[in-house]
Amino acid sequence: DDRHESTQAYIEFMRPRCVELARVLKKTGSFYYHCDWHASHYVKVMLDQVFGENNFQNEIVWKRSSAHSDTKQGATQFGRIHDVIFLYTGGGEATFNAKFVPYDQSYIESHYRHVEEGTGRRFRKDNITANKPGGDTSYEWKGVRPYKGRYWAFSKEKMEAFESEGRLIYTRSGMPEFKRYLDEMPGCPLQDVWDDIAPLNSQARERLGYPTQKPLALLERIIKTSSNENDIVLDAFCGCGTALVAAQNLHRQWIGLDISPTACRVMAKRLRDVCKLHEDENYWLRGKG
Repeated sequence: DDRHESTQAYIEFMRPRCVELARVLKKTGSFYYHCDWHASHYVKVMLDQVFGENNFQNEIVWKRSSAHSDTKQGATQFGRIHDVIFLYTGGGEATFNAKFVPYDQSYIESHYRHVEEGTGRRFRKDNITANKPGGDTSYEWKGVRPYKGRYWAFSKEKMEAFESEGRLIYTRSGMPEFKRYLDEMPGCPLQDVWDDIAPLNSQARERLGYPTQKPLALLERIIKTSSNENDIVLDAFCGCGTALVAAQNLHRQWIGLDISPTACRVMAKRLRDVCKLHEDENYWLRGKG
């Protein structure tokens, strides 16, 4: 039918471009592909062929809205509220800077249910023993030793430091436990469902009216995760330049390509206005397509 032919045409349009992107991708690099439900399964098959199945890392689900106009009375399918982002790497040890998000309130209440008197700091009690010896870890502490076959997780000097800092709490048997404070924890490691980055609505300050514009926060997360300062970011379909703005703000080098002269003019103006880049500094910022 027409939909199948349209999907096939899209895949055949993208295939040679992805082949070239795979060709220039460094072994330590990462490749992200964003799409919606129309073609995501076909795109995955094509990308496996181009980049290699073993280089597939994640199918990231980006929840782009909380509700959708097609979830109305009489709807014949579930509401479509997410897009897909495929992540592939170049075959080597790719850069990956783990990101963290705040804990759910339910997790905090179940795991950090203790509150320290005087400070109000939430904490949980951690076991302070280990099953393997390592340095000065076999000693008596306040008349107590670890259970048979176990050792202290820290040296006596470190235990004394914890004691002076008020980081130890004792059970009725005198066994010490470690206070692990909530405010010292980085949060929960980011998973493959992203529901904390809202889409751009019509009132968003960064909105330029470009139909496929992505939130700056989405591109910043991707760039922070898979690159370091001075690394090169390439966006071969850069539209209004969100990835370029994110890369510039994060002190990366970048290359932006787009076939549309209008897109080139929009991104050039955006880089001039937002990042204060000018033609004398970046000769290509002329928006001539």
